[in-house]
Amino acid sequence: MYHIYTIFEQENRCKMGSIIKRKNPSGEIVYRAQIRIQKIGYPNFSESRTFSKRILAVAWLKRREAEIEANPDILLDGKRKSEVFPTLREAIQRYNQEHEGQFGRTKSSTLEFMANFPIGDIRLNRLRRSDIAEFAILRRNGQPEKGILAVKGATVEHDLHHLRALIKHAYFVWGLAVDWQNLDMAIEGLRRSRLISRADERTRLPTRDELLQLTAYFYQSWQKHWGRCKYPMHLIIWFAIYSCRREGEICRLEWADFDREHQEWLVRDMKHPRGSKGNHHTFLVRDDTLTVIDTLASSEIRGRMAKLGLSPDYLIGGDPRAISKAFTTACKTLNIQDLCFHDLRHEGATRLAENGLTVPQMQQITLHQNWKTLQRYVNMATRPRPNRLDFDEAMAFAMAQK
Repeated sequence: MYHIYTIFEQENRCKMGSIIKRKNPSGEIVYRAQIRIQKIGYPNFSESRTFSKRILAVAWLKRREAEIEANPDILLDGKRKSEVFPTLREAIQRYNQEHEGQFGRTKSSTLEFMANFPIGDIRLNRLRRSDIAEFAILRRNGQPEKGILAVKGATVEHDLHHLRALIKHAYFVWGLAVDWQNLDMAIEGLRRSRLISRADERTRLPTRDELLQLTAYFYQSWQKHWGRCKYPMHLIIWFAIYSCRREGEICRLEWADFDREHQEWLVRDMKHPRGSKGNHHTFLVRDDTLTVIDTLASSEIRGRMAKLGLSPDYLIGGDPRAISKAFTTACKTLNIQDLCFHDLRHEGATRLAENGLTVPQMQQITLHQNWKTLQRYVNMATRPRPNRLDFDEAMAFAMAQK
């Protein structure tokens, strides 16, 4: 009859070893110390030794378990380390390093943020639907004790699409035997339970009164705070409307890429799902946009921007996050609800449709790749809005304020 002894840690956590007392063929009592480990991301590990005394078996188990805890690569049992699948955290680090500068900051930062959740410790080949669901629920509900706020279902779905891109990269580029079937099934289940959802198409546009308020607020800030107001936001918001450019694109526009004769401007590294690096496109600069550009090019504006550290090589330069933050702060100060800087791009596209431009003509300015994306702007512009505000009128109003 065998007697099995299991070794425990001092903190009452079950250890991986056991001791079996038995008789050998000669009738002698021996003690067989055995270690069996099933660890996520590692092959099943088993090792044993036989001793004449139980105290020797116990000592060997403790020593060996300490060695394994200090060096988990022992579990490879002679296999190459490359055969072990990376954890999600390790995969994210490698993925972001390989694509440094090729993706927008949102994708990289989203994946890095995901790595801080428990799912980050799981190896790619061991990702289960339940692990993905657990992450989605934690992300959706937030973790106030860690300062992580709750988010909408669309944000979580966006995170999971970034995860799918990483897993596919691991399969096609790194040659790892991983699949994204569990991820797709988890997404389907989370949608059915309404824990995640596709993002709603925003239809929020700034009103005439809101544009008047914002222009006046930014103009007055520019005039009064010479040492603190770095960006001429009263001009930037109108450039965003007329050019239909994102804040990141606005900050990257170089004067050297501006063809005034043909009224074209090259946008470098435009946002794209498959990576922005090298995705350069030229947009048409209309006359209303040119008016704002000429104002931005004035010696008074350029001189002040240079003194505050912005490069003269760019239309604006600087950090797009600062522009977005300045816009959000202004909306909060003016009590303008549910309006973000990106809505100015929507406003610009809607104006193009109101002006009667065809879809190909709109695409020359917005640089949208397909009709489906532009369709909502055309639908919103079934008839021109009465008394629509433009730059000259907004600036006249702002300069008249005291």
